[in-house]
Amino acid sequence: MPVAPASVDSAAPTVGEVLTHPVHGPVRIVSTCTRTVRGTEKAYVDLEVIDDEMRISVPADGKDVVGLRPLLAEPEIVALIDQLAEPITAPEKKTSWAHRIKSLQMQLQTGRLTDRVEVIRAIMRDSGGTPSSLAERNLLKQAIDPLAAEIAISRDVPRQQAQDLLQSTAENALEADAA
Repeated sequence: MPVAPASVDSAAPTVGEVLTHPVHGPVRIVSTCTRTVRGTEKAYVDLEVIDDEMRISVPADGKDVVGLRPLLAEPEIVALIDQLAEPITAPEKKTSWAHRIKSLQMQLQTGRLTDRVEVIRAIMRDSGGTPSSLAERNLLKQAIDPLAAEIAISRDVPRQQAQDLLQSTAENALEADAA
């Protein structure tokens, strides 16, 4: 899959350009259009989530506000893997399950990469490596999948390989603290 170099700062979005949405992961620009919103014409960029049928439309002048960014470069991927690999220590005081899940969901919605990694680490820590509840398993999947898709595209590897890398790195970080 060819990936066009992405530049969120460019004035004119390029159809086919691949960017990263803060929540949904890698997206491809499929079209641009003009819509009338409250009597004012605005340019919009239509995005398709890669490996999904979901489409998103954002104002062309609001791409930065939405949080679209270029795909991760290799040094950024290495830094995230290093953050994920740091030994995971047990919390001093464990909060209620419902509060933890809600807090992690909110943290994941920030769209920040470091928050996404911390959600993975927190779920691994709280579950001992294997989430037992469906909510934790789903949240772990929501945290890993967009990041794995982005790494797979950036490194030109299968998505499953990127998912395995993230999962095994987090598991090893949990074991490193136990040692």
